[in-house]
Amino acid sequence: MDFLRLAVDLSAFGTSPKRALQAAASTGATGVLVDLRHGLPESEFSQSGRRHLKRYLEELGLQIAAASFPTRRAFDDRTDLEARIGATSRALAFAHELGTDVLILGVRSLAAEPEDEAHGLLVDVLNDLARQGNHVGTVPTISTSGTSPAAVLELVQQIDGGPVGVDLDPAALTGHGADAVAAFRLLWDFVRHVRVRDAIREAKGQFREVPMGRGEVVWDEMLAVLDEAEYGGWLTATRMEGEDRAGDVARAVAWVRAVALG
Repeated sequence: MDFLRLAVDLSAFGTSPKRALQAAASTGATGVLVDLRHGLPESEFSQSGRRHLKRYLEELGLQIAAASFPTRRAFDDRTDLEARIGATSRALAFAHELGTDVLILGVRSLAAEPEDEAHGLLVDVLNDLARQGNHVGTVPTISTSGTSPAAVLELVQQIDGGPVGVDLDPAALTGHGADAVAAFRLLWDFVRHVRVRDAIREAKGQFREVPMGRGEVVWDEMLAVLDEAEYGGWLTATRMEGEDRAGDVARAVAWVRAVALG
């Protein structure tokens, strides 16, 4: 499988960006996922600081695979919405400056019906962000949790202001009882980033994250279908919980490489 572009979630390696980047490079991954709100906020980097960061990434042999910009409130909530859109627009530009064209945005669960006011507001905001992303060269990429792949597809098909992507999380899909491989086949036109983690289903609608290879995600099939589709984006090893997140992420990189090589 020659398509593999493996990255790691920088948040697994602590709060010091320099040390975290060094640890990320030691995993053998060639990319990192960065959080532009809590980890590398745009407001804390001068122009010289941005140049220094890019040089340091080059020295370590790393690229910014993708960036994320989590928001406290959803985009279908009118409270402080303009400020939220403005901050997200700045993050789209900063992501491009750092060398990635993927900015992952949380959309929460798509519980509203298509004709609801909240859903209409969400579509309007995402169209605005897609236009801004198209202008600066970064694709707003939607991360959802607990939402059916069909609902995600219905949403992204309503966005025509510019390119929009999907952040595919096979562990969350499997944990909520969906078929992750089928979800990729349904959404593959929009998939811009794939999360690498594993999970075990528990109570209805609940799942527990576990180290790679110990859960229920059919990663051998997942990697095969990504190869079949000639997926060219990044796969990012992510660990949201556990006592050794950094170690689990490093082992996930090695595990995926071993499976991919057969």
